[in-house]
Amino acid sequence: MSKEKDAKSAMSRRDFLAVGAATLVAPMIVSSCVLGGPEHTAPSDKLRIAAVGLGMGQGYLNGCRSEQVVALCDLDHNLRANVFEKYPNARRYHDYRVMFDQEAQNIDAIIIATPDHTHTMILMAAIELGKHIYCAKPITHNIGEARRVKQALLENPHLATQSSVQSSGSKKSRSTTELLNSGVIGPVHELHIWCDHPAYPCSLVRPEKSLRPPRGMDWDEWIGPAPYRPYHAGLHPVFWRPWWDFGSGTVGDMACHTLHVYFKELQLDKPSVIYGNGSIRQNGWFKPLPTPECQAQANMITWKYPSRGDLPPMNVHWYDGGLKPHRPEDLDHNLNLPSSGLLFVGESGKIISNYSGGNPYKEQGRTLEGGLLLPEDKFQDFEEPKATLPRTEDHYGNWITACKTGSDTDCPIVLGCEMTELALLGALTLRSNQLLEWDAETMQVTNQGEDVNTLVDPPYRKGWEI
Repeated sequence: MSKEKDAKSAMSRRDFLAVGAATLVAPMIVSSCVLGGPEHTAPSDKLRIAAVGLGMGQGYLNGCRSEQVVALCDLDHNLRANVFEKYPNARRYHDYRVMFDQEAQNIDAIIIATPDHTHTMILMAAIELGKHIYCAKPITHNIGEARRVKQALLENPHLATQSSVQSSGSKKSRSTTELLNSGVIGPVHELHIWCDHPAYPCSLVRPEKSLRPPRGMDWDEWIGPAPYRPYHAGLHPVFWRPWWDFGSGTVGDMACHTLHVYFKELQLDKPSVIYGNGSIRQNGWFKPLPTPECQAQANMITWKYPSRGDLPPMNVHWYDGGLKPHRPEDLDHNLNLPSSGLLFVGESGKIISNYSGGNPYKEQGRTLEGGLLLPEDKFQDFEEPKATLPRTEDHYGNWITACKTGSDTDCPIVLGCEMTELALLGALTLRSNQLLEWDAETMQVTNQGEDVNTLVDPPYRKGWEI
């Protein structure tokens, strides 16, 4: 422990990134046939993985259980004792910078599963080290970070990256994309997205009482680049997501799990106007209580798009916290909208699908894989589109294979950054409670002042600048 503390004090965040390029070692996994023939399993056939953040990270590690976990990092060792016990040979760290410094020669790939506000500093360090990356979504905590991470990865195309969108490449998601691509409902001019999250308390105010952090945990490290505040159990563990300084709300948390199905197809990267609103907390009879630091329990967002090439103007509507769009008039009265789902409205018809793709009504005898076409009588003779997109049943295996062979992943982090930017624009309209006129080229909200634009790319806390 003292060695880690000494190394930490001797190495600033800027120092770490500065030396990264000098110590960069491109990930290399030697084929077994080089070392012992096709029947020989060489140690280097296993991806050597380090993980930062062992909450969600433990699930990601389980998906990579065929590989070699060599190093683990988490700020709360007592909380994550079960994870350390599962990987007894993995070296343990509190500080990711110390781990990267000491393990740079021993790892091929890095899993990042910390709270949103610390993703970017770890991502940039991993890119500097030349490591393959698996990262939790949203990829970044603000739009400026998303642009910088995307650019850094475009400059390092040899790195295999994957966003934690487990349904990407699945049969269900691909089937919905193919149904949309078939053109059966014509050009889409409305998309309704509803999500049954949040799965955590929202509409909160900051507690007045500060508590002692868990034993052995460095709370300043957890806060990282965000504005400092005292520890309280409503942040760590688990419940940081609705707090704007650390999380990105439900839309940031969950949007990537649906956007991958249609993001490229509908050209959703550059909305022109974004607006939204959230529910109001009442602290008594007609006593509304503002919660500006924390997202509301239920929210609605609209992204407006102009014409995009051959695509017509379009509105994308988001609902969470139990809210849903009005049910289509032509939906069978014996069918309910799914708890989370999608409604595509085109010039010639509609598609209802599950949130991450697939038909929610197959058990009710509706057999198309990609979704339910409305009106049903109009499309009763429509045949399933041919499967033209590749399917992946093993999301983590897809990344592992890409690390070893250079193949493509289903949801690379570059795509993750683009989807994250759209989600963060939704979070920004909720956080600011303002309509936003967005100029994607200049990365500016053109109808609002500095207070809103600062949130597009906010400064880091002193001492945590990249």
